[in-house]
Amino acid sequence: MAEVKLNVSERDGRGKGAARRARASGKVPAVVYGRGMEPVPIEVDRREFITALHTDAGMNVLLELKVGGKKMLTLARELQRDPVKGTLLHADFVQVDVTQTVDVEVPVHVRGEAAGVKEGGVLEQPLFTLHVRCLPTEVPEGIDVDVSHLNIGDSLRVGDIPRSDKFEITNDPDEPVVTIAAPISEAELEAMEAGAGQEQEEPEEAAEGEPGAVERADAEEERTSDQTPPSETQGTE
Repeated sequence: MAEVKLNVSERDGRGKGAARRARASGKVPAVVYGRGMEPVPIEVDRREFITALHTDAGMNVLLELKVGGKKMLTLARELQRDPVKGTLLHADFVQVDVTQTVDVEVPVHVRGEAAGVKEGGVLEQPLFTLHVRCLPTEVPEGIDVDVSHLNIGDSLRVGDIPRSDKFEITNDPDEPVVTIAAPISEAELEAMEAGAGQEQEEPEEAAEGEPGAVERADAEEERTSDQTPPSETQGTE
């Protein structure tokens, strides 16, 4: 997998004030963790960071950071966003060792047209991502599943996906990834519509945004700047 270099700089000071100054200058406040190292508060250019995350690898893109004159290979984790605007408020970067496995989520790519769909069935996809364990340099951009052989009533489960010598899927093998359901009959559709018409009350609308998002990000920044993350977030040996 290709690596993306990000320009970062160590942040002067910690806490809410430093984090807000970083955001105001177009940067995202962040923290770099690593096994055997103290957390380092940094800031990264927002545009460069977003561009890196929009590569085919997404959140699993390997990011090379240069902190304190030392190059680090990292993965972005724990992104915090404003609940209304969606802008990045804070990020964690976890240093990885190319010789040690990591646990990541990888998207599922459905390939082919199921035989059951051609007969009127409905394709349902309970799983859109899979949990994968592999070396940082072997993270797949996606896992293809061929559904062309599936008939109505059939399911493709995790255990049906061909194994790879580069990664291990850690989901339950019996967990369904794709199923082909029978089409809904007219009687069932009428019953569903009748039930919907009998609803007396509509649920209250969710609030447009949660107040205090920036404050929570700042509080998290203060906490993470002084703590080392649990070892499981840094991969398994």
